[in-house]
Amino acid sequence: MTPFIAMLVTFFACSAALAESSLMVGGRSPDGRYEVRISRVLVEVDRLLKRDATGYAIGIYWAGHSKPLHTLDGGGHLHYTAAVERCRAFWHSSSRFVAISDEPARHSREVDVFDVSTKPVRRFELADYVQNALGRIDSTEVDFACVSTPKRWDGDDLIIELYFTAKGRHSYTCDVAFHLDGLNDSVAYLVLKQVTQPKESEG
Repeated sequence: MTPFIAMLVTFFACSAALAESSLMVGGRSPDGRYEVRISRVLVEVDRLLKRDATGYAIGIYWAGHSKPLHTLDGGGHLHYTAAVERCRAFWHSSSRFVAISDEPARHSREVDVFDVSTKPVRRFELADYVQNALGRIDSTEVDFACVSTPKRWDGDDLIIELYFTAKGRHSYTCDVAFHLDGLNDSVAYLVLKQVTQPKESEG
């Protein structure tokens, strides 16, 4: 195979990989105008151009459009098919705000929240609720796992379940609530409303 032909094959293989995308679970906004999608990204190709390793990218789109309004930074450790199964989107009833969960590492899940009504799409800076929870058990750091799972929007409150390990891999669970404020202003923001006292799991 000549270098030129090899380059063409690689180009089309990568194009095909990038073209494949799936609507994230919960990805369509209530008003149907927006979608959160997971797209396959070719991570590496062996010498026979087999797609042995594929990663993914998460993007926020106008429904039916191919160009994303916003692409989330980086990508988790999951393969594309696992990301389609495990990543989730939770839309606010206004279709203006969306919480997206991703898994950046094997024992980690994080939540990002976006305002899609702004140009460009704006990511909220969330208060450090993990440190808040750690402080409630007189600890300062997670020692193994930290898993944030968005559960639902309860009106203007985003409810997140936090599981983490600390103090010698003891397991704890608590609930976190963020409240949307400034909805009638040009820029809304999320305020940390509550972190419940972490409960230690038995066993």
